[in-house]
Amino acid sequence: MYRGLRVAVVIPAHDEERLLPVTLAGLPAYVDHVVVVDDASADATARVARRHGPWTLEVIRHPENLGVGGAIVTGYRRALALGVDATVVVGADAQMDPAEMSTLLDPVADGEADYVKGDRLGHPEVWRRMPKVRLLGNLALSVMTGFSSGYRGLRDSQCGYTAL
Repeated sequence: MYRGLRVAVVIPAHDEERLLPVTLAGLPAYVDHVVVVDDASADATARVARRHGPWTLEVIRHPENLGVGGAIVTGYRRALALGVDATVVVGADAQMDPAEMSTLLDPVADGEADYVKGDRLGHPEVWRRMPKVRLLGNLALSVMTGFSSGYRGLRDSQCGYTAL
């Protein structure tokens, strides 16, 4: 529980048996429920997921690959059925810092936001590690998203680290 909110974490995963344990190990103790959505992995993602964590963890397996969006929708539906107060989406690939989860949850807990999106581009190491073509594409998509939505504060439209 985080500041009175029951928190579920949704982890969309496809062939992430190697990095999923890193992601799970980093989740904060205040997480109440973890939903790993195995999106038709060919590896041992589901088995690896079941071996980790002090929280209530469940694995939902898609028999066919629905893509990351489909996996997130499945996870959101499960979180809704659980009746949690807040849901955070974290990629299975260990690119998102679980220690920063509270910065996503605080605006939700304070009633200041219904949806919060992370920003990888605020970290200098991301600028060094992310392939330049991908970085340029991300920046271009973020500018276009800001232009079309009217919200100019969005710097990393492609970041999947979200809370609602």
